Amino acid sequence: MLQHAPLALSVTLALLLSGCNSSSNDSSAPPPSSEYQYSTKAVYQPRQASASYHAAPAGFQPVFTELVARHGSRSLSSPKYDVLTKLVWEAAAKQGALTELGQGLGAKVDAVTAANQKLGYGLLSELGKEEHANLATRLAERLPTLLTQGASPLCLKVETSGKDRANESAYYFMQSLAKRVNLVADSSDCYVRQENPSEIDKGLRNKAELYFHKTEPEEAKYLPAFQAYQAFIGDEDNGVAPAPELTAALDALKALPQTKVMAREMLERLYSKPFVDELAGGVEYVAVNPEDGDKTYVRDEVDAALMLYNLFIIGPGMIREAQAQGAPWDLEQFITPEESAWFSYLSDAEDFYEKGPSLSSQSATYAVAQPLLDGLFNEVQRQVVEGAGEHVAKLRFAHAETMIPLAALMKLEGSRQSATPGELMSQANNEWRGGWVSPYAANIQWDVYRNQAGTVLVKQLYNEKELAFKRDCAPIEAGSLFYEFGELKRCYGYQP
Repeated sequence: MLQHAPLALSVTLALLLSGCNSSSNDSSAPPPSSEYQYSTKAVYQPRQASASYHAAPAGFQPVFTELVARHGSRSLSSPKYDVLTKLVWEAAAKQGALTELGQGLGAKVDAVTAANQKLGYGLLSELGKEEHANLATRLAERLPTLLTQGASPLCLKVETSGKDRANESAYYFMQSLAKRVNLVADSSDCYVRQENPSEIDKGLRNKAELYFHKTEPEEAKYLPAFQAYQAFIGDEDNGVAPAPELTAALDALKALPQTKVMAREMLERLYSKPFVDELAGGVEYVAVNPEDGDKTYVRDEVDAALMLYNLFIIGPGMIREAQAQGAPWDLEQFITPEESAWFSYLSDAEDFYEKGPSLSSQSATYAVAQPLLDGLFNEVQRQVVEGAGEHVAKLRFAHAETMIPLAALMKLEGSRQSATPGELMSQANNEWRGGWVSPYAANIQWDVYRNQAGTVLVKQLYNEKELAFKRDCAPIEAGSLFYEFGELKRCYGYQP
């Protein structure tokens, strides 16, 4: 097994994010857009046509592949955005404070809620199932000489976080792949078809690699990174406050004047100005998750707008459920593209600070993903370099909380730049976008090739786009996207 030289963890809890103020408000604002933005709730689209993929160098054949994928499009995670939006709407209705447009919102929220209740909160939508089925089809088509329907069945290894929507993603992915690949069906060392889409054999769960943000590691070498992450992010349920610099950044985001401007513009098309003034003056609406008792609040007009935005962005991923009801939800009528861009920026920034490259003064938000990166390297080392050949693919299914820190740890395009303490991350000064880094079904894939001399090459795809590894890594030649595995070990700090 490869050994990794540990990252230096610099979580300086005394370092306050001074200087986060509204002076850079204009630079925070996304450029004007005529298109809606959905942050990490963007539905999946492959980023490159397969016909344009680069062929492997002469003499190299695919011998192994591995994938890490976020779950597909889903329903609302719990009854909160719909519940709170309806509570605010009902209060306005009682006061006679609905505009003509606002009068139609209640029925739309009811339709969304009904679809979520029928499907089940937090589960894959029909589109989410399609996303993973199609991802599997394209994988088989990309590597036809590796993933075949030949006489000898192939062993594939599958792991998930153990959460329902990750299990479902694995189920529909493998159900699709089985139509194109002859799979081993009678070995506990290989994937065996599951009977229930949302459940999975305990042996296929790998929380250490795929749910690392909430799983205390058993291996001592990973414990400092996990503890640093917990100290930085905090634990609201147990009364542990986040690091002061994280709190300062998130508070500064919410305090941006543009946030209140956008919230008021959105809400005043639905409700009377006096009612929005009432929200801004301080209110308390609460939604309680029936499963765990977790509470979500609306305490002002910004909270109310955020609830509506988060309800809005679930729509594209549940388009099949809306169609089944006989009419589109048409939630776009309640939010403008400009408003969606602003609230998408706020959502992106929160994920950036809590899960991604975050502040340059720390590395805890992504160092916590080291078990997964080690897993990716160890698979290639054991199955290909050492010749174990136990399976031809390792397929992992997880969450945005998995993909975002992994991309930051690997310093991939879109996740290479941390924010300077004292300067808010914005779309003007940072490349990070949730819709690129971790849309639904986001994935990182490594295709591994070998020649007769035993040289091992790796090509990476990120959301099915051929993508370079971090800048410190040198490809086999200028302009190539193939890397010697030994070079990847060197540039990512692995030691034999």
